[in-house]
Amino acid sequence: MRPAVAVCLRLFPFHRRRWPVLVLFFSLSLLIIYIVSGYLEERLSQTLPIFYSTPSDLSSSRLLNVPVPPLLLSPVKACLPPPFLLILVTSAPSHRDRRDAIRQTWGSLSSSTSSASLTLFVLAVPKSPAERAALVHEAVTHRDIIQANFTDSYQNLTLKTLTGLSWALGKCQEAQYLLKTDDDVFINAVALSKFLREQNGLLYLGRVHWHVSPDRDPESRHYTSQELYAGDHFPPYCSGTAYVLSQAAAGHILQEAGIGPWPTVEDVYVGILARAAGIAPRHTARLSGSMAIPHYSCCYQTMFSTHGLSPRSMQEAWNMLKEADNHWCPPFTMLFCKLLGRG
Repeated sequence: MRPAVAVCLRLFPFHRRRWPVLVLFFSLSLLIIYIVSGYLEERLSQTLPIFYSTPSDLSSSRLLNVPVPPLLLSPVKACLPPPFLLILVTSAPSHRDRRDAIRQTWGSLSSSTSSASLTLFVLAVPKSPAERAALVHEAVTHRDIIQANFTDSYQNLTLKTLTGLSWALGKCQEAQYLLKTDDDVFINAVALSKFLREQNGLLYLGRVHWHVSPDRDPESRHYTSQELYAGDHFPPYCSGTAYVLSQAAAGHILQEAGIGPWPTVEDVYVGILARAAGIAPRHTARLSGSMAIPHYSCCYQTMFSTHGLSPRSMQEAWNMLKEADNHWCPPFTMLFCKLLGRG
């Protein structure tokens, strides 16, 4: 027996028949890591364009005919100079504390300057006269509110998203990317902008949901009737908690929007429009979707979005992120964040 082999056998006294078992064990472990961390979905989503048609040319007339309600509030000259990343946050009138938390953290001037981003809030009309007056005062104070003339409700969330996209295409055409998100989501705008600067072409990026069936329960707030969508499964779509569209992709998607009624589940509808437009969604493990990630500094450094934060938690996350400029994060941080995530 060769000396080197003899030394190895003494150091690692495994029977030769056990080596295939060990190789299989490590291979399965790597596969599990690949799946849990989300990297497998990233690779699978890159094959989706094969199954989509080629996008047609953008049509200014079709975009102008998208039936969104007239605007009541629109921040004047908000996109002068134009941001690299325009962040549209859908919010409810009563969520003033959430909007203020975003203004003080990842949507603040310091974050916007570092990430070349602009954060605006998209709302509709509250039912209460007092809330209407308060919203007008807030808009005058902060100059970051887009409001359209329809009732603010969960059922109108799809219309709210279409309003935000329409505003972006009309008032902020030079923004290269749009991020649609919710007011309980923490965004690492600096990391996301850095990532997007390395991208090109039509982009519809998020946490992709696959093979989702329509909810046919009339009592459910996610109810989708046969008339609205007859298929057994929705096309792949990005979670509405946070997804990115390149400016051109947003145009292709918006011009497919016909006259309502539309499904109340807005992220599903955007996925349906994207399929019609020939824009395939692309998965990234760094957008958390509806999963709540552990309240941990390295998770906020690693992830582009984290869902389900209260205003207090958002401030804490922001403080962690500011204090972690040169903080080292261990390998497999993504795996740790996903394994201990919930939702």
